[in-house]
Amino acid sequence: MESTRRYLIYYLVYKNFQLKYKHSALGFLWSFLHPLLYLLIFVLVFSKAFPSIANYPLFVLSGLIFWVFFSNTTNQLSSVFIRNASLIKSLNIPVNLYAFAELVSELMTSLLGLIPFMLLMGFFGMNVTWNLLWIIPFLVVYGAFAYSLGLILGSLNVFLRDVAILWNTINPAIFYLSPIAYSIDIIPARYKMVFLFNPFYYFFKITREILYEGTFPDLHTSLLCILFTSVFLLFAIWIFRKTHNGFISNL
Repeated sequence: MESTRRYLIYYLVYKNFQLKYKHSALGFLWSFLHPLLYLLIFVLVFSKAFPSIANYPLFVLSGLIFWVFFSNTTNQLSSVFIRNASLIKSLNIPVNLYAFAELVSELMTSLLGLIPFMLLMGFFGMNVTWNLLWIIPFLVVYGAFAYSLGLILGSLNVFLRDVAILWNTINPAIFYLSPIAYSIDIIPARYKMVFLFNPFYYFFKITREILYEGTFPDLHTSLLCILFTSVFLLFAIWIFRKTHNGFISNL
């Protein structure tokens, strides 16, 4: 049974890659070009607006590449069960494997895209220290957080198709409400509390400490990220268990 599940995950990951880049002239290069285009816009438009931020391109990159991973993962997971409706109806396999395979696909894409970005960040002056290795456990926690939210969206979207549409609509708002292209230090004190309730603030704080500052990630912030992920994951499992029995009749 375990070997069968592994084979199914391999097959689904391969299928996801094939469908994602089918009839695309640039193919996998889009995983690099997408955040690069964002970076060019931010550097051209905002670098002069935030002169207090040293090495602004590196500052933006350290958060941008992980936002793209999160955005792509949650967008794909929000409709993963609907896209795989024919397989879910015809194959008797655990439904959550479709969501997990989607996460693996996006994680592999992000890891491959991280290689040229690491070179680019090195060009912009990233400190290459042993602290960079902390990005590995961070990716595990961050990936679990993205998976949890995506599983919630995907489960609810089977019964109410507006969920995926709504998420794609509010995604850009979440992006601009997260400290990716700017520092939270520029936010007036009376509004800072709003940002401190945003889980992404803590995740991007960790990425900045590892990639931008080259330091050991703050323990308090790391524990908060683990706490957010644990809460979302438990809620996602509860939602999925409550809803998955009704998937076939609603797909």
